[in-house]
Amino acid sequence: MITEKVETLDGWYCLHLIFQMDWSAWQKETTEAKQIMANELFELLKGWQKIEHAQKGSHYMCNITGHKGDFGFMLLRPELKDLNAAENAWHQLAIYQYLRPVHSYVSVIELGTYSGMPKTDIAWERTNKKLYPKLPKDAYICFYPMNKVRSDNVNWYTLPYEKRRELMKEHGLIGRKYAGKIHQFITGSIGFDDHEWGVTLFAEDPLEFKKIIYEMRFSEASSVYSDFPYFIVGTSLNTLPQLQTYLGLF
Repeated sequence: MITEKVETLDGWYCLHLIFQMDWSAWQKETTEAKQIMANELFELLKGWQKIEHAQKGSHYMCNITGHKGDFGFMLLRPELKDLNAAENAWHQLAIYQYLRPVHSYVSVIELGTYSGMPKTDIAWERTNKKLYPKLPKDAYICFYPMNKVRSDNVNWYTLPYEKRRELMKEHGLIGRKYAGKIHQFITGSIGFDDHEWGVTLFAEDPLEFKKIIYEMRFSEASSVYSDFPYFIVGTSLNTLPQLQTYLGLF
């Protein structure tokens, strides 16, 4: 049985990249050497800021909490090749010798159309802001991938379109309760990475991550039809003082 698929609107390509920092080796460097390498990094980030100001991409830098990593970023660019170019630029930094990639996730900003396609110029304007966003610089970030369950007894992809639309509407109503507290970005990764979607949340209060994810577990779209392999959280490194403190430069 083939069921009707939902059409998606796709925007900027997205890369989440996380590194482990070799702090032991970094601390052995002189203050002058560390400052020179940090300045090179800061110049690269100034270029990213110019791209963001020109509305041709966006980024968020973070310090990962826990053993899953030390330092990372979420990057948005118009083309997949632009993500490659940005990643390759990191490889050329002197500081890269102290960084070891431990996790990456490739996807693209995605909006489903269960509630219908935009029908007015105003609706399209709002949609385009979601497809090509400027990422918030909130204090905290949470990222997790998700999959829709496909088993013999429970299979999201064999549900009728109308049923899926009903479940997604219920799911969305929960999310709306957190408007103003959480900024959410859904990215599609089918064919790009090991899971089907990536979800990135930003907030000033990290407890809001726990609250919204817990509450959504009670919606049927999550409790029956979704799988969440892992979660990664971190804190902002989006200002020069934050980065200087993180690198031990005072």
